[in-house]
Amino acid sequence: MNWLGFSLLALGLWGAWGFLAKVASLHLPSQVAYLLTISGHLVVVGYLLAGGLGPVVWQPWGVGAALGAGIAMAVGLLFFFEALARGPATVVVPLTALYPAVAVLLSRLFLQEALTLRHLAGLALAVAAVWLLSE
Repeated sequence: MNWLGFSLLALGLWGAWGFLAKVASLHLPSQVAYLLTISGHLVVVGYLLAGGLGPVVWQPWGVGAALGAGIAMAVGLLFFFEALARGPATVVVPLTALYPAVAVLLSRLFLQEALTLRHLAGLALAVAAVWLLSE
């Protein structure tokens, strides 16, 4: 499967995740919903350590970045569940879905990746879409 296939799978699964997270937050305290959600990661970790998707290669900078990404994701997910417990999914999910904008800006600043007028227009439209979805 190529990048597009994996991207579409991620899109669908993340969409289901946002919906199921709200359902969980309606029935469980945010801390419990969070703990159960991250427990699902253990299944995937086991699969990967068993050789799923190929051999695991360890590089020092990659390990540090991956651990940092995991911490950022874990804390962000905890805040996401708390936001869902306190607010409507129709606002929380689209707003937090703007996270790629942060990645784009950080990639520009620290990795010197290109940021064109087209990219800036896309970011502006994404912000407008979140505003329209949350009304």
